[in-house]
Amino acid sequence: MGKTKNLNGTPGNLAVSYLSTLGYYDGGYMADWLNFIAREKSIMKIEIDILNDKIEPKEADIEPLKADLKRLRGILKKDLSNSGFDMDFIKKAVMEFEIPIDNLRIKNTVYCYPFIVDENGKIYKPKKRIIETAYEVDFNPINEMRMKAERIKKNWIEKIKEMLN
Repeated sequence: MGKTKNLNGTPGNLAVSYLSTLGYYDGGYMADWLNFIAREKSIMKIEIDILNDKIEPKEADIEPLKADLKRLRGILKKDLSNSGFDMDFIKKAVMEFEIPIDNLRIKNTVYCYPFIVDENGKIYKPKKRIIETAYEVDFNPINEMRMKAERIKKNWIEKIKEMLN
């Protein structure tokens, strides 16, 4: 059995890994996606359950936010193993996000409060919140998809015109 104090850095590691530039999905980083869905659906708090692949509230439960959860479970498993614990020692691994959608001065900031809970009910969390800035302030994948569809449509129309001429 390992020392539990070695697990104090694990929640922060999970959050930083999730929000890093390695967490890229279809045109945006995780902070971009969090910021987008929060503003799109008027949600100020999003909770991501790493172990159970769940996101609350349901309006925020979108594939881009779940894309890296398997990788995070791998990081958690490795951290636990390095500290002398099995994966089943941790009963809960959660990242709580606050997105200040009502404050225009900080319209692209995401705050993360990660924590894990062991089988004895002990809670591990970083001393400070994790702060990340969305890279694309006006990130909107819906507009991006529309623009891409329009480009494809124009290309096809041009090809058809060339064939007819």
